[in-house]
Amino acid sequence: MKQKVMRDAWMVTKKDLKSERFMILWSIIFMVYTGGATGTLIESGLSHQDMEQFFSPFVDSMMLMLIPMLGFYFSRKSFKYLTEDSYTQMLAYFRTLPIAPNVIMRARHIQLGIAFILNSIVFFTVIYVSSYHIRLQLSILPYMAFALIWIGYSIAINGLYIYLEFLCNGKKYFWMTMFLMLITVIVGLGIHFMGVNILELTLDSAKAYGFGSPFMWAALIGGVVTLVLCGKLTLHKLQMRDLV
Repeated sequence: MKQKVMRDAWMVTKKDLKSERFMILWSIIFMVYTGGATGTLIESGLSHQDMEQFFSPFVDSMMLMLIPMLGFYFSRKSFKYLTEDSYTQMLAYFRTLPIAPNVIMRARHIQLGIAFILNSIVFFTVIYVSSYHIRLQLSILPYMAFALIWIGYSIAINGLYIYLEFLCNGKKYFWMTMFLMLITVIVGLGIHFMGVNILELTLDSAKAYGFGSPFMWAALIGGVVTLVLCGKLTLHKLQMRDLV
């Protein structure tokens, strides 16, 4: 049964990817741009220690807001979800085939994994190349640990985004994602005013412990647990959702 679910999920994923080849290319281009902008801002913050209080909240808030995009890739559905409620239409179409909800959820998680692999490689490579002070502080392996800390956070947030994607109409999904982004900015500012620099905290942890970083393992385990729990809750509610 599990093998059939995985096989069907792969078929759904491959069909989706084949129809979105150019969109994936645009996703990579967007990650290059986003990574460059983020790396430049990080470099500005790390190279001007006298202005740390100015740069720190912006860098932390940007990281908290943008990192979840590692789980995204551009598609026709993502461009049309607001005007055409494309995610709901997709789910309604799958229900008519019929494709079981657990297959849909598994396919979405596979897509998420593919997006994470591609986007993370591009995003963090561009940051590493564009930030001299990060290269100065971290060699490749500790930097990979640093990246995994943030990837763990991103996995958790994407669990929430998938929940909204599958259970909300287009307009509600838009406003809820905007609300989540606002919350992350507020959290980033709040942590800053508590005297904590999130970026430096994660850099220092990766530098000191590498792949033994407690932050890295906490983020990855917490991210996966959140994704699984959100997935189960989404799957349960998806079976009862009215798609008309």
